[in-house]
Amino acid sequence: MKMTSNKNTRIAIAGIGGIGGYIGGKLAHYYSDKDDVEIVFIARGEMADAINQNGLTLVSKGVTYACVPALTSDDPVKIGKVDLFIICTKNFSVAAILEKYADCLTANTIVITTQNTVNGKETVAPYLPDGATLMEGSIYIASNIVAPGKVHHVGGPAKLFFGSDGVVDDKGDEIAKLFTDAGIDATYTTDIKPVLWKKFMFVSPAAIVTAIFQTTFSGITENSEAKELFAGLMAELMQLAKAKNITIDENTIANNINLLSNFKGEVKSSFQLDLENNKPAEIDSLVKYVIDEAKLYKVPTPYFDSSLTRLIVQYDSLTA
Repeated sequence: MKMTSNKNTRIAIAGIGGIGGYIGGKLAHYYSDKDDVEIVFIARGEMADAINQNGLTLVSKGVTYACVPALTSDDPVKIGKVDLFIICTKNFSVAAILEKYADCLTANTIVITTQNTVNGKETVAPYLPDGATLMEGSIYIASNIVAPGKVHHVGGPAKLFFGSDGVVDDKGDEIAKLFTDAGIDATYTTDIKPVLWKKFMFVSPAAIVTAIFQTTFSGITENSEAKELFAGLMAELMQLAKAKNITIDENTIANNINLLSNFKGEVKSSFQLDLENNKPAEIDSLVKYVIDEAKLYKVPTPYFDSSLTRLIVQYDSLTA
């Protein structure tokens, strides 16, 4: 992996929320006393102030990590050139992030996405400089900000997948080692599309159902109507994936229903939390994208159509 200086590999994490706080926190904790890797947090407001004063506190699986990056800032000039740019913002913020920090990216920069989407390449690629490498990513985790400067990994396996669609890149294994050395379960793959769709077929239905029924992940299995909607949404996504020639597991519905039980306690989707707190939510990438894409492939989506209507009626933030 080519470095921006003779000394450090510079890794920037854009968006220190639940996911960015976990990934960035683990990296900052491990590499704080290492001379060859420099961790930069891209954050602003109360989160940036808290980290600059006291570092980031990450709680994961009962362990508390004190995480002190080399720099926390939202100033592209201060951040400078980076080798690895990990985007951990919500999907609707990706374009703005790439525009703001365009000068931090070079022909040698590798960009990794972590958004809950299956069209990240189409969203990100137009903003990258010539020569830069995009590796789409997906992480299985339930992690939230509990206070400025404090992130709690509350559930899920915290497993990161990233890579390309058929392109072999030796840097992928090097990056995976950077992650795993820091205690992040990371896997590099050259067949990322099925991985992205596998997670999307869980995340999109789970987000919709938890928001409509105002329940937790595990609560879906305890409500017959919620469980039926969850299965129906997944079935429509499976049909769309097949129409797009994406390899899928025919046991997806059963597997994802079983997966719900892995999220213990009061674990809610970030989509649901955003709607409940009247914040911008990923309605476009998680719901409307599916409906629009399905129309192109002539795949009927009655469950998604009715869910969109219910969400708009239920949450004022979607019509504000």
